[in-house]
Amino acid sequence: MRSLLEQQLASRLAHDGESLLGGLNISADGQAVLDAQRIQGIYNQPFSGHYFLVAVEGRVIRSRSLWDETLQLPQVGVGETRLSYVTGPQQQPLLLWSSAFRKQDRVVRLAVAENLLALRDGTRRMQLRLLGWSLAVVLLLLLIQRYIVVRTLRPVAACAADIARLEQGEIRELDERVPDEVLPLVHAINLLLQRQGQRLQRSREALGNLAHSIKTPLTLLQQLARDNVAADDQTAGQQLERYGRQISGLIDQALRRARLAGDSLGASRFQLWEDLPVLVDTLNRLHRDKAVRFHQHLNNVTTLPLEQQDGMELLGNLLDNAWKWARTQVHLTIHAGDGLAMMVEDDGPGVDETVLQSLIQRGVRQDEAAPGHGIGLSIVKSLVEEGTERQHRLLAFPGTGRPAGGSPSGFTSWRGTRQL
Repeated sequence: MRSLLEQQLASRLAHDGESLLGGLNISADGQAVLDAQRIQGIYNQPFSGHYFLVAVEGRVIRSRSLWDETLQLPQVGVGETRLSYVTGPQQQPLLLWSSAFRKQDRVVRLAVAENLLALRDGTRRMQLRLLGWSLAVVLLLLLIQRYIVVRTLRPVAACAADIARLEQGEIRELDERVPDEVLPLVHAINLLLQRQGQRLQRSREALGNLAHSIKTPLTLLQQLARDNVAADDQTAGQQLERYGRQISGLIDQALRRARLAGDSLGASRFQLWEDLPVLVDTLNRLHRDKAVRFHQHLNNVTTLPLEQQDGMELLGNLLDNAWKWARTQVHLTIHAGDGLAMMVEDDGPGVDETVLQSLIQRGVRQDEAAPGHGIGLSIVKSLVEEGTERQHRLLAFPGTGRPAGGSPSGFTSWRGTRQL
């Protein structure tokens, strides 16, 4: 910018020099006189910042603005033009235009100078102004860029929210209305979820089929133990009978769990108003030899913070245990506070507190086959601990919210008793 302005200034100085050359008259004896009408008024004001020198064969004509100061004329040849930076009167920075001409067979050298201080101050002000506008434009561009990025990535944020909802079981798959760059990932996740659901369903069906296929041969083995082995070795017969009953109990438990699970793939939360009646109906069919009255007190809790399959297993084990030992009635009470508290009671004989503690130890699966000792309590304990860990993970990620129905995502306690 400064270079462009100085070029314009040099052009103006050249015009002033040519005007001075046109107003210069040289007499026959070599006397040079400038036409006063060709001299601009600025050159007559002392130290105005505008100066000129005219030299004709040793005679020098100076502008009145130089006052008692003078300028050093550069040595230039005829027809040559030069621009230079010099220091003028009162230490003024000057741009000096100088050239040499031939007029009336005389060599005339001209020098016209102008103060650069005003030009540099104006240039600096313009640069500061340009800097301010540039910063404003950059800030505006950054804001526009941020708006575009946020608007573009909004579907990605929605996808992250869908993942949280998927974790809570509110949806079965991710919404594929996302930017093209993210669509392959979302599609792959949905495909993975679909395949996992299919594999889980096949695993459950295979477990049920295996239990059914083992049931008949086991019954034959027990019959052989009673008819043949018992006659020869009563002790061995009793052992075979006892082990057979244990294996049969395990198979019955697997079949019961398969029936309680139904066709659920665990992709949604356990809805008490929808899934609990189905579970109660299934238990009544499993224990049709008993007339058990079921009472529920849900206290406005509509959803368990468990996948549907896990909820079926948790409540199924507790209620099945209660149905098995109850005489006439079973009570289910659920209430929400800092967490979710669940209590299952029946009017059966009950168990000692010390025995109950041993039944719920982690990893004790063989207790499921011990009659009269609460089958499935270890599974219930594992599900409760898993639900609590899931709640801790959800709390570590803000914005995931709570599952539908208003119930908190976690358990504070659980309790199963066999005596009202």
